[in-house]
Amino acid sequence: MALNREDYEEPVCLLQPPRQSGTAHNCSGQPIPLAEVIARCDELFNANDPAALGEHLRFWRQKAQAWGDKSGELSILSEMMGHYRMTGNETLALQAIKDGLQLLRELNIANSVSCGTILINAATALQAFGYFKEALTHYAEAFRCYNSHLDPNDWRFAGLLNNMAAAHAANGDFQHAQAFYRQALEVLTACGNLMDKAVTFVNLAQLYDQQDSSDERINQMLDQAMQCFQDPAAAHDGYFAHTCSKCASAFGLFGRLEDERLLKKYAGDFYAGA
Repeated sequence: MALNREDYEEPVCLLQPPRQSGTAHNCSGQPIPLAEVIARCDELFNANDPAALGEHLRFWRQKAQAWGDKSGELSILSEMMGHYRMTGNETLALQAIKDGLQLLRELNIANSVSCGTILINAATALQAFGYFKEALTHYAEAFRCYNSHLDPNDWRFAGLLNNMAAAHAANGDFQHAQAFYRQALEVLTACGNLMDKAVTFVNLAQLYDQQDSSDERINQMLDQAMQCFQDPAAAHDGYFAHTCSKCASAFGLFGRLEDERLLKKYAGDFYAGA
């Protein structure tokens, strides 16, 4: 359930899709136009077109390899980890993780913020496919990377804490899971991140349900999540639509069918006009 913001939130630009970029010259030693490549990822994500997004990522990874741009290739592999996690392709996700970690070693960027973000993407994908022990190892290393460079209230810590909590919950360690979710909420409140805050409230509701389905805190958490979705300050962008879509089913499972319908409508309205 936990979402990793780095997979979705990028700037916007007008890069053409891969099938229209096939005439790019083989400029060995030249970096790929990474900002434009990632911006096009954002466009395709907002358009809810995972097939085109996968094609786009594979195209530019091949270009990065052909041009000898290992740094660019690593960034593409990090995006691939998130993409294949979201589309449920375990084989390709694991291959992207393997190749990405190898490039991390080759580029010697250990203990950097970039290293931490890539490790989180790897860990989140591993977690999604049930590799909890490996995921927790990468999360711990990512935490060390972030802790060395970032302010404790930096929003990137919240995504890490959320995912660490989910991994502990999957392992049955509810005490640590709750502590990490609560820490994530503190960070998200400090930086005003409404969508990730909504996800965290839903995660907490599910955590309480795992321990006691009659726990009154379940509905309290869901109420607070809905307040985030309906906050006038919430930007109705691709990340908003994605978060509504991901969280809607959880409300339905808790019998809150009107909230489920409303969240699906929010997502549908955005994609219809995207």
